[in-house]
Amino acid sequence: MLTFLLAHENWPFAFAFAFVIALGVFEILAMLLGLSLLSTIDDILPTEIDADIDSSGAESGITGLLGWLCLGRLPLLIWLVLTLTTFSILGFTGSYLSIHVFEQYHPIWTVTSLAAGITIISIHYTGNWLANLLPKNETSAINRDDLAGSVGSITLGIATHETPAEAVIKDAFLQKHYVRVIPDSPRDTLTQGTSIILLRRQDNLWLAARYQQ
Repeated sequence: MLTFLLAHENWPFAFAFAFVIALGVFEILAMLLGLSLLSTIDDILPTEIDADIDSSGAESGITGLLGWLCLGRLPLLIWLVLTLTTFSILGFTGSYLSIHVFEQYHPIWTVTSLAAGITIISIHYTGNWLANLLPKNETSAINRDDLAGSVGSITLGIATHETPAEAVIKDAFLQKHYVRVIPDSPRDTLTQGTSIILLRRQDNLWLAARYQQ
């Protein structure tokens, strides 16, 4: 069994499984020190992702992708463990079937690509299911219209009055939100990295102005 797990053809799946174990060990050590890896690593991504819908009804850009992958609904550490564990199990299963059915290993890229593809689809459904089971902190819930006055910055694209860009902002609870914005002034252009303040919501877009500290 150990020979199978450590076989060269299985190294991507063995690495993913080892990484999950390492995360568990670090979390235990962090708890012994009075810290929490779960809370720390979760700050990397927003706790709330507003997957805006364009006029065609389809999610777009990073916002839509992160929302579809449930990154905004699950703590990042839990999402990582779920993703890597699923990828590892699918990969080892594929290699096992390859040996017993075809009596040889398939190329690494074939099994890895298949396992990664199924993992992506699986995370969408299992992530949503798991998110519904996790307790939610209602005290930090905020209505999207209450984001007016929140400050953030452009993260992707160039916002003009005709073309929205994506921005990340923080609400009163310091939760991050990804939103799509256009400048309030028709002649203004907001480039990546520009500090902005949300003024008002217009359908699925936010009108924003430059924020001067």
